[in-house]
Amino acid sequence: MFGLRKSLIFTLIFLVVASIANAALFDIEAVPINSKIALDEFAEFEIKVKNNLKDQEEFRIYTSNFPTWDVRTDPIINPISLDLQSGEQGSVKILVDPLKIREIGTYGININVRSKNTNILQNMPIKVTIMSAEGLIGGYVPTVLTSLGIPSKIDPRDEIPIKVVLNNQNIIDYPELKVKVESDLIMEEITTKLGPKDETTLEFTKKIDPLTAPGDMNVVIAVLREDKSIINPVVRKIEIVSYRNDELIEEQKKFMRSKKTYEVTSNDPDYEGQLKIETTMFNSLFSSESPKADILTESGKKYLVWDVELENNSMQVIVKKNFIPLFVVIILLIGLLIAYYVLRAPMTIRKETSNVTKRDGGVSEMSVILHLKNRGKEKLEDIEVTECIPSLVSIEKDISLGALQPNKVLKHEKKGNTVVKWNIDSLDVTEERVLSYRIKTQLPILGSFSLPGASSTFKCLGKKHKSSSNRLNVDE
Repeated sequence: MFGLRKSLIFTLIFLVVASIANAALFDIEAVPINSKIALDEFAEFEIKVKNNLKDQEEFRIYTSNFPTWDVRTDPIINPISLDLQSGEQGSVKILVDPLKIREIGTYGININVRSKNTNILQNMPIKVTIMSAEGLIGGYVPTVLTSLGIPSKIDPRDEIPIKVVLNNQNIIDYPELKVKVESDLIMEEITTKLGPKDETTLEFTKKIDPLTAPGDMNVVIAVLREDKSIINPVVRKIEIVSYRNDELIEEQKKFMRSKKTYEVTSNDPDYEGQLKIETTMFNSLFSSESPKADILTESGKKYLVWDVELENNSMQVIVKKNFIPLFVVIILLIGLLIAYYVLRAPMTIRKETSNVTKRDGGVSEMSVILHLKNRGKEKLEDIEVTECIPSLVSIEKDISLGALQPNKVLKHEKKGNTVVKWNIDSLDVTEERVLSYRIKTQLPILGSFSLPGASSTFKCLGKKHKSSSNRLNVDE
């Protein structure tokens, strides 16, 4: 028995010490501003809190008497809280609302203050006196349960769906109620009616400025009868989200040219990011941008890239493409090609060597072959082919069998060059003719040397033309 008493004494001492220790962590006080009210009014108190902790702390204030009584602030703060530095004292004014009180008298309400980090709770009773029951309607306290349906995250470009549900908890008839939905951006007032034990749903949409900056916003709903609130205002916290929109706003096309205007918009004036537009290496060679873009290669694709710098929540970039210079170059090339085919000599002469003989480490003899071909579209006539042989070499008099014999072989007395001429009556279209002769050197030629090209004159459709062969390079 003695042991049981001793345990009880130690327990009581421990609880008292713990209570004193907890109480020392922060001090609370309730100062009445207006504690005597009519039934349809709100009592007002100032709640003071001092932070005795060593660190910054948040203290939340609420009542354990809900739903008979409720507390709130004006303007609405949800939850009701004080954020205090170590040793700092702060205060907040609260309104105390008699939700389900029908009779006059004095009532005790518990105000709770809880430390967020330590989770320590202190309870403080306050007294409210109801002086008059004028707020009753037909002997009943107006009780309308109200809910507000609204998305927690809002894209300001979209319409905001809002749903308000009113549920009448007693037999009061409300032939006219005003429902107000208010925030910094949304203002809506609807008049409706609500019968005894009835429920009604109000649905509507609101549009806000698409450039509304991102951030948090409180939406408050109030229900009024004869311009007096019959509910504790309902508060919902919503978030305006940040967005970015890329759009091609203008496109112009002309012959071999185009102009595209892109616009980047955001409701965040401090937005930072990049705009990327896919391109190709070919297109980038003929494009210009304003402002100037960088070229980025990513996953095998090329992009034009700009750092986004918003002005008045938007940025425009212009991409121009001009293929006219390329078109001009192509036309010039086509013109040159046509001119080449039109103006080129209709006869070709290709000069080559054959049967090269070497002696003492150098070239001593070889055959020279001339291939003549009519590549034109008309017959060629009166063809004369002239070959000039340098003085270092001499032409053999014997021409191989089957080859066309030269008409003239002349030697220049002063220069020592030998001139060989062939006369051919005609060459039909695509016809070919081969001329050949053999030359020998007085001494073996070491290293490489070259022979000048052959020349020719001929007639085509009565007009005289000239043609030349390639210069012949001979390597040892």
